[in-house]
Amino acid sequence: MVFVDTVMGIAMLTQTGIGMVGNSSFLFPYIYSLSRKRGLRPVAHIISHLALANTLWVLCGEIPQTMGLGLQYFLDDVGCKLVFYFHRVAWGNSLSTTCLLGGVQVLSINPTNVRRSELKSKSIKHINSACILSWVFHLLVNIIVPMRVTGQKNSRNNTVNSNLKYCSRLFFDTITESLCLFLFFSIDIICLGFMIWAGGTMILFLHRHKQQVGYIHSTRQSPQISPESRATKSILLLMSAFVLFYSLSSTFEAYIFLFDNPQSWLVNTSVILTSCFPTISPFLLLKSNIYIFHFCSSC
Repeated sequence: MVFVDTVMGIAMLTQTGIGMVGNSSFLFPYIYSLSRKRGLRPVAHIISHLALANTLWVLCGEIPQTMGLGLQYFLDDVGCKLVFYFHRVAWGNSLSTTCLLGGVQVLSINPTNVRRSELKSKSIKHINSACILSWVFHLLVNIIVPMRVTGQKNSRNNTVNSNLKYCSRLFFDTITESLCLFLFFSIDIICLGFMIWAGGTMILFLHRHKQQVGYIHSTRQSPQISPESRATKSILLLMSAFVLFYSLSSTFEAYIFLFDNPQSWLVNTSVILTSCFPTISPFLLLKSNIYIFHFCSSC
């Protein structure tokens, strides 16, 4: 068991370091541009808010879990409530921001569509406001999360709780638990449904673009991959990664939810899977050249 905990701890620390480095590569240029009062493309605002949410996600998810491998009762009641609250806020905002990024890309890949062009020109002006509203929304929706967790020391006074290693989850009455589950699950399903729709739209665009490139190649002209196609592929890959890791982590979390005292390796595996998306997402964007902030340019 000690060996397994050591391996899990090293894996989570490595994942934390990689995630921090990747997301910082977006946050620092964004902060620098704001300090110099330079204009940014709307997509830069979205990616920066995504990087901030991912950073908070990794910090609140990985570090407490790693410390919990060697320390007992290192978080009091307030600490547990804050960690779980901001972890859930970061999770939800990362989901919403990824949807927003996909939506903006869908509007951008078909400039010949007059309705989409008009909608894009109107939405671009409110991109940053939409990102801020997403934070506010998830801060309010997840206000119930601190009420459902407590420190291990305080959990002794509660008759019904579930051990989450360094904190405990309280169980309310069945109706309250069902309402909370329905609320969180509905938000996730709506966002995932939007991702699937946006992904399908992008796949159709890429298929048509491939046919056009094939035609150009058949006429012996030099085919070039447009920036829109590169950005579309990267965002499609990003959304696919979110859906994949969401499905895997949800499976583990559902299994953990069914047991009052889940095994340590199961909880650690769930944390690692949950934090995979905020860790690899910046590198997916960097790899496909979407990391082009163009600090002084505007959309």
